[in-house]
Amino acid sequence: YGIAIPKCVSASPTAAPTDSGPQPTDSPTLSSKPTSAPVIKTAEPSKAPTPNTFFCGETYQDAEQNCFTATPCPNGVGCPAGESCYGIAIPKCVSASPTAAPTDAGPQPTDSPTLSPKPTFAPVIKTA
Repeated sequence: YGIAIPKCVSASPTAAPTDSGPQPTDSPTLSSKPTSAPVIKTAEPSKAPTPNTFFCGETYQDAEQNCFTATPCPNGVGCPAGESCYGIAIPKCVSASPTAAPTDAGPQPTDSPTLSPKPTFAPVIKTA
């Protein structure tokens, strides 16, 4: 198979352009009115995220007991050295859906300062 040489060889360069193209004008050219803004269609979001149930651990029990602090591995990879990815099929490892407001109010401020107990030991300064 081969390609004929004349099809692969371009013409020699010229000193001036061979196609004059549109020429500039002395004043702006009026164009038609702008069109409306484009509409970008996106896919509808899912109703709820799929919770991750895969976590890293040294053993299945380690991953299960520590699933809220363990490294997640939703694709089955990405665990630190010495750990494997385990699918935990218990509700314990799936957090509740977020709420608009905190569910635990936590400690509330008081009208006056709260006094702490006195230290039990005096500070010790070590000298060389």
